[in-house]
Amino acid sequence: MIILTGHSFGATTASLTALWLLSRLQPAASPISVLCLTFGTPLLGNASLPRAILRERWGGSFCNVVSKLDVVPRLFFAPLASLAPQLHLLLQFWQPATASPSLEQLVGELRKQNFDEFFSNIKDCVKDAAQSEGGAKNSLFWPLGSYLFCSEKGAICLDNAMSVIKVMHLMLETVSPASSFEDHLKYGYYTGLLSSQFLKRINISGLSEPSYEAGAFLALQSSGIDPQDDNISKPAKDCLQMAWRMGRAPNLNNAHLAIRLSKITPCRAQLEWYKGPLR
Repeated sequence: MIILTGHSFGATTASLTALWLLSRLQPAASPISVLCLTFGTPLLGNASLPRAILRERWGGSFCNVVSKLDVVPRLFFAPLASLAPQLHLLLQFWQPATASPSLEQLVGELRKQNFDEFFSNIKDCVKDAAQSEGGAKNSLFWPLGSYLFCSEKGAICLDNAMSVIKVMHLMLETVSPASSFEDHLKYGYYTGLLSSQFLKRINISGLSEPSYEAGAFLALQSSGIDPQDDNISKPAKDCLQMAWRMGRAPNLNNAHLAIRLSKITPCRAQLEWYKGPLR
């Protein structure tokens, strides 16, 4: 297996490299598999790209880890012209901060540069994309592959693009600009937490035996969304249910086709047996 990984804008390079490798390995029917694991990646390509990747059955080769507050995976929902000046400054600060973290310096400079307005613009654009079911697909950028949304409480995984956009919006509703920019540099912290989350038992008092409600409660808690906050938890539950329905439909179709084929196969065998003596 070839594993490619990258953080921030380097993650888009990893994704493009993975696409190149997959396209080169496919004609040769190579046994080598490719996995692209990104952290805080910006969106890459419009809705046509993920459709083409699904058609080639490459969807499982892309996993994008996104922290609850990170602004970078949401950047390109906003018009590119409105991002250029602030984005240039952010890249200047993120590069040295990655090598030698100085979050206080970054946050202080962001406040001087009126980044609250920049953040609000991105937040509004993500909200518009989440609420416009059909129009969002005409966007220049669209989610690709599976998304693992992580927080201090755990993680949830989604592979339905519209659900990914809605969760991106809901997670960003209750955060400050400073927290959102800081979070882009904390993926080492979140990945360190993930392994311990598997060993932690979460108390869900008030819920009976395993049920859809229990699963939704745990998913919201893992994503860092307060299950008691109805303003956010209710649309988040609806989003999870939509993702579950849309993910379940192809599996049900495959099951129905398999059942129908199992009924036809004995008849075909009988026909072949009958045709044998006539040859």
